[in-house]
Amino acid sequence: MTTADLHIGRVVLRGTASAIDHARATLPAALARTHWPADEAIVVVRRLTVDGTASELPARAAAAAEHLTRRAADPWSPAADAAEAVRFRDALDYRACLVRDLLSGTAARRWLWRHRASLLARPAAQAVADLFAEDALALPALLERPALRDHLPALWRTLDAPAARTLLHAIGTATGWQEAIISALDPTHERRAEERSAFRRMDGDGFGEASLGSSPVHAVGHGASSAFGSSALRSALPIDLPPSDPRVVLQAVLALWTHAPATLAAATAGEILRATAETFVPAAPRTEPKTKDPREPHTPSAGASREASEPASDSTQAGTAATPVPPTSPPQGTAPPDHDANAVTRNTPAGDMPDKSPTRAPATPSRVSSVAASPATLPPAADVDFHTRGGGFFFLLNVLNLPALRDWRATLVEPQAGWRELVRLAGSLDFSPDAPLAAFLAATCDLATDGDPAAALAALPAGADLAPVRDAAFRHYGATALAAALAERPGRVRATRSHLDVHLRLSDVHRDVHLDIRRTGLDLDPGWLPWLGRVVRFHYDSGELAEKLSRAGSSARRE
Repeated sequence: MTTADLHIGRVVLRGTASAIDHARATLPAALARTHWPADEAIVVVRRLTVDGTASELPARAAAAAEHLTRRAADPWSPAADAAEAVRFRDALDYRACLVRDLLSGTAARRWLWRHRASLLARPAAQAVADLFAEDALALPALLERPALRDHLPALWRTLDAPAARTLLHAIGTATGWQEAIISALDPTHERRAEERSAFRRMDGDGFGEASLGSSPVHAVGHGASSAFGSSALRSALPIDLPPSDPRVVLQAVLALWTHAPATLAAATAGEILRATAETFVPAAPRTEPKTKDPREPHTPSAGASREASEPASDSTQAGTAATPVPPTSPPQGTAPPDHDANAVTRNTPAGDMPDKSPTRAPATPSRVSSVAASPATLPPAADVDFHTRGGGFFFLLNVLNLPALRDWRATLVEPQAGWRELVRLAGSLDFSPDAPLAAFLAATCDLATDGDPAAALAALPAGADLAPVRDAAFRHYGATALAAALAERPGRVRATRSHLDVHLRLSDVHRDVHLDIRRTGLDLDPGWLPWLGRVVRFHYDSGELAEKLSRAGSSARRE
């Protein structure tokens, strides 16, 4: 831990001026040197009270902080409100808990969020969007936390169009998908969408749904919508929202991100994202005049049935998850003042301004409904954590990420194309994954396994032309480095929906036989991969973890 990781709120010191100056200068470093929980834990301490001389004070404060850390409460439990310290597992756990409290309206009352006073002072929609934007690359994993499942309907009701636009800007900046997002937000494409919708309704003369469904772009859009529709992230959007509404585009981005992330970096990304957004907006029912037979029993209209099935838009549903705002802020449900709109403008890409047309009613949080989200089953959100003998398999990600393959990657539109092309490349190099790795790859490739992941991977049909990839692999890295990478290499893999961390033994990369891997950079951190939709990190460990990897490799060989 460093002083940069330490955030101190208010410090009250009593004593002589020189003693106070000395304490202020030494206290942060002394606290940074104390023992904190391992891994990526975040500890929030309510207060520390210590006394002593100027030289004693930092050490005693550090000792007191360490003592409180060992007794820290679970921030998700009611006991946290009476505790003197809470411990979050990691930054994802921290943000998920804060999101829950923002949406439930309890954040401003809990002491553990006092250090986020500036965030809590914002309107609820903007506060949630800004919190998500702090680590936009982790958004899929954050939204699929099991603890947030019951709060997702409130999330979609709270997010308004300006907040969703702010979040889309943050996603585009972090991922490199700006062009596709800006294109989808362009309302000039709505007229074409309406024309396609009318064209789709034509039956006869050889036109209709079947002819449009043959388009690869529309096939990707419908496939992503269908896969996303079973997730608890999916919400039922109001029928009057256009496909270019930021809330609709946000759902479309999330759908493609989880189902076919390579399409968001493809050459046709804008068209695919618009087509996906169209599938999230239900078509308005056509009303045809009909003479009602007085003998028929009364039946409600489709619109009346839909209204009856949706919850009433009262203050508790329309975003009372909002935290208290400054006195100058308007009451909930009213349009934000100009300075809030200007703040959104500053965070909005050029040419992507919020629609201020006077003919459109101002958006309110209650316009977004998510009644279908809560009962749905969440995809597994817990970390995937397993040991494998083939840890070097993930070095091939650097092959697919070569600049020379940029045009090739732009053609990928298959579901989970990044993972599938990785499996195809490894197969062409005669690599066979062990059972744990095969199970992971079959899941990430979205394959039906029937209990045999290895067979499902072997049966994966051909995808994009693999010749350019093989040529680039041998040209940039050479056969020796590729063979060394795919040789037996114990590793530990931890994955979420947004991150992939591969832990390898430090000793493995120092062997003479593997110098080609180091020399060519095949083992360098890939980082964010837009075509894979994940952040990938390689960790080279020694000590206890290295010993576990060694034991795991030996055990796997015996089996």
